[in-house]
Amino acid sequence: MGMPTGDTPQKAQEYYLYLQGHHQTDDPVASWKVDWMSLAWMWGFVVVLVLAIIFWVWQYRTTLPRRKARGALYPVDTFGGYTTEQAAPATLFFLLLTVVLVGFAVALIVGHLVWGQKF
Repeated sequence: MGMPTGDTPQKAQEYYLYLQGHHQTDDPVASWKVDWMSLAWMWGFVVVLVLAIIFWVWQYRTTLPRRKARGALYPVDTFGGYTTEQAAPATLFFLLLTVVLVGFAVALIVGHLVWGQKF
């Protein structure tokens, strides 16, 4: 028997249901289950996000601005009397955040190049 022609809507529907019926038993039949790996990833992400926010707030509150007398790169600029800008080294939080974001971007790009875009 060759490929059905599907010359009638009835035949096309029957063939469609036949093909779909083969995929109903690919996995073990289970009425309900908990996907523990998905829950672990979700809660792990939440924990990492909360820890990053706590670390950011802690570092923001404990890092003092560099004083002008300690060799500032250039004098403090003042715009309109209220807004000031002063060069200072990047904080540890900023450096770690940059490393994590670049690593995530590289993993996504390499993953898409190696395995193709799956989603």
